[in-house]
Amino acid sequence: MSGTKQPKLQNLKKSKPEKETTTLEAMIESPAKLVTLCAAILLFSLMTGMFIGGIIKDGGLTASVMVLPTKEDGQVPTIIALKPTVETLTDAPEKQDPASKPIDALDYDPSDYQQAPKGELALEAELQKMPPEKGVEVAALPTVRIVPKAALSSKKQTWKKFAAQSPVLSGKPLIAMVIDDVGLNSKRVRDLIALPPPLTLSFLPYAKGLNDFAAKTRTQGHEVMLHMPMEPSRASADPGPDALLKALSFDEIRARTVKNLAQFSGYVGVNNHMGSKFTAYEEGMTVVMDVLASEGLLFLDSRTTAKSKGYRLAKARNMPAGNRDVFIDNEISLSAITSQLAVVERYARKNGIVIAIGHPYPETIEALSKWIPLAKEKGFQFVPITTALTHKVTKAN
Repeated sequence: MSGTKQPKLQNLKKSKPEKETTTLEAMIESPAKLVTLCAAILLFSLMTGMFIGGIIKDGGLTASVMVLPTKEDGQVPTIIALKPTVETLTDAPEKQDPASKPIDALDYDPSDYQQAPKGELALEAELQKMPPEKGVEVAALPTVRIVPKAALSSKKQTWKKFAAQSPVLSGKPLIAMVIDDVGLNSKRVRDLIALPPPLTLSFLPYAKGLNDFAAKTRTQGHEVMLHMPMEPSRASADPGPDALLKALSFDEIRARTVKNLAQFSGYVGVNNHMGSKFTAYEEGMTVVMDVLASEGLLFLDSRTTAKSKGYRLAKARNMPAGNRDVFIDNEISLSAITSQLAVVERYARKNGIVIAIGHPYPETIEALSKWIPLAKEKGFQFVPITTALTHKVTKAN
């Protein structure tokens, strides 16, 4: 044994294992990674809340991608977030004419028409009414008040004061072309005013320079309406400031109506901006119609829902009233709008009169500038909304 070589001491000892570093410790040691981790946790929490809320509200999901670059290695981790989508629902018959489907005409800023959805817009669904909880006192609702014709005869008739002069020619099918959501883009207001009269331009009450716009519109032979913002069924759609909402008290609904009406003058009446939820709310619309009737105004129902109470309540107060027949620019392209204008012609020939609504898109303005002279050559007569709502017409052959 004495001749046996002893191994070196350092070879007999096991090498000491290196200390393992956990992912969390690595994050703590690297400030950049720690910041990335915290940001990711925060974003995940926010997106989870949006995801759950979206399921409750809309019942659908779409995926969106958010990127968060790191500072050390330049790699870009990707966070996938789920967002709610709007279901396509309808409260109208399946075989209803596409031209008269009840929709929210606009749920985006018309001054930026590129935000508008392409193709057919989603139809609005009536929100189901939830029964009141036990122990919750429900405020008394106003009854629908029928105003006698004799009572209205002594009231002012503002719609006549500001009506554009437009004698009806016997035997011609009539077209009332209304352009609403007007006022947020000055250039498009000027372009609309330059179109052959008479058209009816409906201005949003929160636009700027409204009195000047209204005066210029009337000077060029067009008629002016006020586009009253009202609550849509879709929670994600914003009707704008001082909109009429179902959750408001009757006093607040009345106050907002009066405030919107006071923003400018020279208009003959009102049509609703959005409003698929509010116009179906009979008690709230009763308050609004009482105000409009007392001011001697007319009401055009944009028919953003088939359940709107506007037309019936207006007629009950002996106000000039009517319903929109055709939307001309649900799809924003020159060819699609031109096709809808052919639908307008068919409606007018069949019924003697048609009320069409469009919006201040460049494509709509271009289509109208080409079509109006041609339609007049075909024998159609363009009339303002006051004429459309107050003149009885016979069906054209």
